[in-house]
Amino acid sequence: MNAIVKIDNLHNHNYLKAFVNAMVDNELRHYASDLFPELEMKNESLFNKSILRAQTVCTTLNLPLHRHFKKIYRTSGKHTYCDYKLSNTAYLLVSINGDVESKKVAQIQMQLIKKLLA
Repeated sequence: MNAIVKIDNLHNHNYLKAFVNAMVDNELRHYASDLFPELEMKNESLFNKSILRAQTVCTTLNLPLHRHFKKIYRTSGKHTYCDYKLSNTAYLLVSINGDVESKKVAQIQMQLIKKLLA
């Protein structure tokens, strides 16, 4: 049988690790920066806190952060800024942990409660 990649010793090759990383990256479908206007948030500091709270939820539940958050850098014109790629889970966790003074965040939280009580 012919193999695409012959692996004699897994410790000397990073093929499997690269494959797993590619699969994880494929699940990171959202940008945190796209969520900021979607949640109608005004305060970037509070938005960053919602990201930290969402990461804390994952840490508390022993969910691997690298499967839900990936820190990246993006450019816009001449500016470079920090952003995150988010999994669907992280996207929702950031949404429900957002600034409750945002009407959109409050609506998301209320919709969640209604679904839980139904």
